[in-house]
Amino acid sequence: MLLFFAFFLSFSTYSQNQLISDAVKNHIQARVENGLNVGIVIGMIDGETTEYYSFGNTSVKSGIPVNEHTVFEIGSITKVFTTTLLADEVLKGHMALTDPASKYLPKSVTLPTRNGKEITLNDLATHTSALPRMPDNFNPKDPLNPYVDYTPEMMYVFLNQLELTRDIGEKYEYSNLGMGLLGHILEWHTGKTYETLIKERITTPCGMPNTALKLSDNMRNHLAYGHSEGLQVSNWDFDVIAAAGGIRSTAVDMISFLKANLEISKTPINPAMQLAHQEAYVNTDSTFNIGLGWHYENKGNVVWHNGRTGGYTSFTGFVEGSKKGVVVLSNAAENMNALGFHLLGSPTPLVNPQAAITTIMKKDIEANNVDSAVKLYFQTKKEATDAYRFKETDLNRLGYEYLSAHKNLIAIRLFQLTANEFPASSNAFDSLGEAYLKQGDTALAIANYKKSLELNPANQNAKDVLKSLNFDVSKIVSDVQVSEAVLDTYLGVYQLAPGFNITVTRDGTQLLAQATGQSQFKLYPSAVHKFYLKVVDAQVTFNVSSEGVVNGLTLHQNGQNMPGTKIE
Repeated sequence: MLLFFAFFLSFSTYSQNQLISDAVKNHIQARVENGLNVGIVIGMIDGETTEYYSFGNTSVKSGIPVNEHTVFEIGSITKVFTTTLLADEVLKGHMALTDPASKYLPKSVTLPTRNGKEITLNDLATHTSALPRMPDNFNPKDPLNPYVDYTPEMMYVFLNQLELTRDIGEKYEYSNLGMGLLGHILEWHTGKTYETLIKERITTPCGMPNTALKLSDNMRNHLAYGHSEGLQVSNWDFDVIAAAGGIRSTAVDMISFLKANLEISKTPINPAMQLAHQEAYVNTDSTFNIGLGWHYENKGNVVWHNGRTGGYTSFTGFVEGSKKGVVVLSNAAENMNALGFHLLGSPTPLVNPQAAITTIMKKDIEANNVDSAVKLYFQTKKEATDAYRFKETDLNRLGYEYLSAHKNLIAIRLFQLTANEFPASSNAFDSLGEAYLKQGDTALAIANYKKSLELNPANQNAKDVLKSLNFDVSKIVSDVQVSEAVLDTYLGVYQLAPGFNITVTRDGTQLLAQATGQSQFKLYPSAVHKFYLKVVDAQVTFNVSSEGVVNGLTLHQNGQNMPGTKIE
């Protein structure tokens, strides 16, 4: 089953006519060739000079080369479009940054207050509203397209019952909910959809025909497919939180956006862009500054924003007081910030990524055979561990490459290796079951799908396949009832790493888990002390001492077992 679900030192030297250095190009090629990225497109501007560089493909499977006209999801860069719309309304005298956000919402919606203070539009635009990153009633039916079914009505229900845990305007805390709410407010206030506002005020006047929430036919024909861990994943669609991350665009269009921001081109939206650049929240203790959506690099002069969705990452920014700007787009969920900052002159080194062990395994398969490649895997892991990365997802991807080429026996051997190396991974056994089924070995297919389902009772794919093979899945998955008294023994805070905790609570008989900085998800019991998540392939085992006291938990995800100690 395809899985979903988050360097060599060099410095750029620019020739007279070269904005993107050879060192940067080599770094990009290394990222793609070593399997970290699928395709990368850079656009860079300095005054009247614009340069593009592209490397990689639109898909790992039968993709075509990416270029400056390729369409990507830009994720949270959408937020600076949203704040630019707000700034435009402010300059037109239709809104004020100090206005309470509740002024622009239906009377049925009651925004939370704290110590007599209301959330303002400025608070929403600077992530200082005290609203959480995501609402706790965010529970997507499809984790591969998580935002599509979160509606205005659901947001209203959450806001009406929310109690803030800190003072408004006192602390920066990134909030997709807050920015989504701001976009919804702009819709409610203007009587126009967010898509229409973006088109009328930004993309049309700036000459950005391939920038939108919904894909046009032309955009779809030029779409780069998103990837996570080297595997193709679904595109994301949005409802009420669209203003936080729903835009798709190209490098050419984003350069046009930067030209307007840098006032290289003159458009009606330029003044609003300049207002959005101005500092709107300053924390002198941490030397942290933010404009309306735009972030300032700590102790630097780079103004920037980045973005990430399920299968894409992006970065855009410019040097304050200059005409230099950059956009970086990639169809892989791998952080591109360092590259963006480096291109804008920040002293950020570029470190080339480790190659996946599968890069040399594939060559050995082609030159010799798969058994030779497996032997090479173990030999290299023993003798040169630091030279390559040994990840489940790389092995899984290589197996699917041969499975899609109908080289089933090679795929089976690779999936066997993956399952042996990552025995706690439901996905590894699911993939092995799929390969056996394609080879026509029903008995081994059933055995491995059973193992996958035992490891992850939420694996719907394994359930469906086993049912199609007339296997009674109730032998593996059955409803487990856990009393509230037993659930209470699991409640608490578990530390998996410094600064990273999982907080376990309950709502009646529903156990809930929330990791630091993430949304809250439901846990479902599969056995005594064992639970699983439906939104991702992950399981939780509560650790019990010999005296019967719950003293920790272990998170099982992506073939890893991550223990956490109960600290509260």
